[in-house]
Amino acid sequence: MGEQRGSVRTVSGRPDTGHPALRLLALPHSGGRAESFIGWRDALPAAFPRTAVDLCAAQYPGHGDRLAEPPLEEVGAIAEEIVADLTRLPPADLVLFGHSFGSAVACEVARRCPKAGLDVVLLVASSAWAPGDPARPPRDEHLLSDEELWERLVALGGLDPVIAAHIELRDLLLPAMRADIAAHERYLGCPDSVTLHCDVHACMARKDPLVPVLAGRHWGRLTTGNASTDIRPGAHFHVFDDPAPLLADLARRVFTRTKGGASAHEQ
Repeated sequence: MGEQRGSVRTVSGRPDTGHPALRLLALPHSGGRAESFIGWRDALPAAFPRTAVDLCAAQYPGHGDRLAEPPLEEVGAIAEEIVADLTRLPPADLVLFGHSFGSAVACEVARRCPKAGLDVVLLVASSAWAPGDPARPPRDEHLLSDEELWERLVALGGLDPVIAAHIELRDLLLPAMRADIAAHERYLGCPDSVTLHCDVHACMARKDPLVPVLAGRHWGRLTTGNASTDIRPGAHFHVFDDPAPLLADLARRVFTRTKGGASAHEQ
């Protein structure tokens, strides 16, 4: 990882090729860190063999090495900071990969990119409800007690078992996780409609206990661009199980879209 202390961190790049052709920005789940996506680094060259790709990931305030900063409690504020960081990087086509809560952040980043002069090739929403989906049951998990919320997060499998066993670490990490969850729940429940103009791909997991695979359908209603869905093996954190086929599929979709070959609402 680089030495930056802002939102956007470079996870993997190809400095010998000059400016990248493509920037893949991963936006983490509630409580997630930029370092969560280091495991994608080794699979990147095979997925994009002839393309200079920068793999980046967002580090939200209050997370990872920004733990001392107060977490932001509004999705739009998180997105504003990320877009500002992106404008300082060498120009490249942009793919936004939002996992769970990160999909909400991806929506707001995508909405701000055109005004900032950034070209979003594709937005991927992984294991996430789309904002405005009437099928989403109302949730108020951010109001759970510390013990209940921590148990819920541990059961989902998104926490290292070593971390999960330490009460001191729970007390240190839980405020940022709670802030993320609250921001996500408010965003999904907001009556204002979300309209995107980039292509959108919903990536759902067959055994996800939080988001059913049918939730992927609503993402296509948010965009004037092309939309597609995919159902993958695994549970809520499927993106970290075996990233190689995920990235290979992502590369295929990116190349199809940049060549103008995607059909609207393909499956």
